[in-house]
Amino acid sequence: MKTVKPAELERLSRLDPAVRFTLLTGPDEATMAAVAGHLIGLAGKDAERLDLTGTQLAQDPSLLAAEAASMSLFSPARVIRLEISGSGDDSVAAVEALLAADNAINPVVATGASVTAKSKLVKLVEGSDSAVAAICYQPDRRALVGIAMGAAEEQGLRIANSEAQLLVDLVSGDQALMRREIEKIALYLDAGRDRQRQVTAADIAALGAATHEEDVSECINVALGGKVRELPVMLATAAAVGVAEIRIIRALAIRAMELARLRAEVDAGAHPATVVAAKSSGVFWKERDAVTAQLHIWDSVRVARLMSRLLDCERALKASGTAGAVLFRKLMTDIAHQAARAR
Repeated sequence: MKTVKPAELERLSRLDPAVRFTLLTGPDEATMAAVAGHLIGLAGKDAERLDLTGTQLAQDPSLLAAEAASMSLFSPARVIRLEISGSGDDSVAAVEALLAADNAINPVVATGASVTAKSKLVKLVEGSDSAVAAICYQPDRRALVGIAMGAAEEQGLRIANSEAQLLVDLVSGDQALMRREIEKIALYLDAGRDRQRQVTAADIAALGAATHEEDVSECINVALGGKVRELPVMLATAAAVGVAEIRIIRALAIRAMELARLRAEVDAGAHPATVVAAKSSGVFWKERDAVTAQLHIWDSVRVARLMSRLLDCERALKASGTAGAVLFRKLMTDIAHQAARAR
C-alpha cells in the first residue's frame, strides 16, 4: 500500500481487516502517539493489548507473526503495539514474516521516530498490500489550532479559534502537552460528550499558568533575534523553572516553519510587517513585532538549514548516550550568532 497522511488514519472509524501492519514514523512523536492511540482504540475498549519491542523481534523474528495469529484467551479482540528502535532494520525480518504469514487476525500498530522514509522497513511496507505507513511531521501553527479544536470537541468542549490559538501558544506547539491541558480543562468544566461546555480565555489562563510559555517564547525570540548576550540568562531561567530543552527545540521548529511560510510571501514582494499583520498570518498578536524582525533576518535558505539542525538536535536529545544537552546549547548559541551577523 502507499504511504498515507496521518490525518487519513485518524479519520478511520474502524480498522481495515486487510491491513496487518501499520507503521507510524517521523519527527513528530505527539502525532504518532495520537494516531497510534486512535487505531488501538478502534480495536474496542475490551480488546487485549500486547506490547512488543524491536529488540524482542531481533531476538525472535517469528514472534510477531505468531502473536498476530494467536487468539486472545480473555478478550474478544487483540491488538499488538510495537515500539521500533533505531532505523528499524532489526524488525524487518519479523515484519516480512508477518506479511508473508498465511493467517494474521490481530492488527499491529508500530511506531518508530528514527525510521526514515528511505529505510528498509518503510520500503517493505510500501511494497505490501497488507501494510500501510504514515510519516508524521510537525504541523504548522494553523494546523495545530485545528488539532486543538478537534481534541477539545472530543472532550465535550467548544473552543473558538482565538482561544484555540491562545492554547497553542500557551504550550508552545507541544501537542502532547496541549492534549493534557484540554483534558484538564474538560475536567475543570465538567465537560463530556453529553455535557458541552464553552472554553474561555480565562479558563485557559487559570489552568495553564504552570506551562512557562513566556520563558519558551523569550528563548525563541532571543535566539532568532540574535540577542547573543541575553541568551545565557534566558536559557538559565528556562532551566530553573523546569522548561525542557526538547520543548524549546520543538517550539523553535514551529517558529521556523512559520517563518518559512511567511518568508515565501516576502520573497514574492510583500513587506514583512504587512505579511505578519495580515489576519491570514496566524501570528499571535504578542509575537508580531518579534516575528517581523525575524523575517528581516532569516531568509529562505537560512530557515531551511535551521530546520534541518533543529531536527538533528531533537533526535540527539531523545537518544540515550548522546551529548544532547551540549548540542542543544551549542545550537542555541549558533542560532543567536548567525542571527546577529545577519541583522
